[in-house]
Formats: sequence, structure tokens, C-alpha cells
Amino acid sequence: MRRRIDRLTTLSAALALTLAGAAIAAPPAPAANAGHRRPMPELDINQDGVIDRAEATGHPRLAGKFERLDQNSDGKLDATERSRAHGKRKHRGHRDRVGHAVRLDTNGDGRISTIEAAQSRLAARFGAIDRNRDGYLVRSELHAATEQRRRESAAKRAQRFEAEFTAADANRDGKLSRAEVEAHLPRHARAFAFLDEDRDGFLTRADLRPTPRR
Repeated sequence: MRRRIDRLTTLSAALALTLAGAAIAAPPAPAANAGHRRPMPELDINQDGVIDRAEATGHPRLAGKFERLDQNSDGKLDATERSRAHGKRKHRGHRDRVGHAVRLDTNGDGRISTIEAAQSRLAARFGAIDRNRDGYLVRSELHAATEQRRRESAAKRAQRFEAEFTAADANRDGKLSRAEVEAHLPRHARAFAFLDEDRDGFLTRADLRPTPRR
């Protein structure tokens, strides 16, 4: 009897050690809201790792900021560009541009000379920004240059969009059928029904353009 008890005791101890080892080896469960960042796989309809204009329409707030977030103007938002929508890059906008200009104005005279701009990204564009050719950049000139670049980027995006639409519109009727979209713009194919809000079976230019910013 004593041998049986000793054997049971030994087995119990071994089992306890095994369970303890498994508990130590098991990886900790992830926190419920680790990182507080939610990816947007539901928007990436074709699962190509980027979100294009059509896919962005499923997220009105993102669609409203699409043009601004699309820094390389390729009509798609990659992971780096999407991070801006989550506030990962906070040093943007008018306030930051003014702050950058103030930092370059080392003598505090309210303008940036060629010498002050020499080591900055303004150096290469100094002549184009300096509209009155006085050798200094002031706030209004910097603002005008920013707006001009924004307009140029918008024009390039519009040209690409028109070229893609025209190429897809095989019968030149000014609208795209599902077949035309599947053949020429496959990245929009899965979103066709969502984009075709009036349910007429076609996508127009207006259907494919992003939601305007408010």
C-alpha cells in the first residue's frame, strides 16, 4: 500500500511540474486594445495592400482626406500614407509650415534669405518661390508656392483619372459597365455595387471620384 501511495505522489508531482512548465512557456494573451490602432482590411477589397479611391469611399472620413494623404499622387494609400489618418504624423499643416519658416529665419527679420535657406529643402526651389526676385522669401510667397504645388498635384491626379476612365470606356458612351470595369479597372470590380449608388448598372466619372472634402 505504501508503495502505491508513493507512486501516486510521484506521479502527481510530475504532473504538477509539467503543467507549471506549460504555463510558463505559453505566450501571454494580447491586450484587448494593444496599440490602439485598428487596421482597415475591410476597405482593402482586392487585398492588394493599398486602398485606392474607390475603396476609400467605404470610409467617408478617409475619403474626405484622400487627396491630402496621397502624398505621392498615385491614387492609392499605402500603409505609410494611411498612418497619417491615424494621427501618426502630427507635424503637418499650416502651423508646422510657419514653424519651419520661423526656424529658418535665424536673424528674425520676418523673411528667409538665400543663405538661410541654403541647407533646407527650399534651396532648390528658391528662385521659383521668390516671385519678386528680391532674394528673400516671405510668408505670402511660401503660401502661394504651397497652393501651386497642391494645384499641380490635383491636375496630375485628374489627368491620370481621365486617362484610366477613357481607356476603360471601350464603347465611348461616357460610363463604365461592370464588364468594362472588370476588364480594365479590376481594382474597382468588387466595389462596383457600392459605387453604383443609383443602381443603373454603370459607373460614371462622378461615381468613381472620391467624396469631396467638407
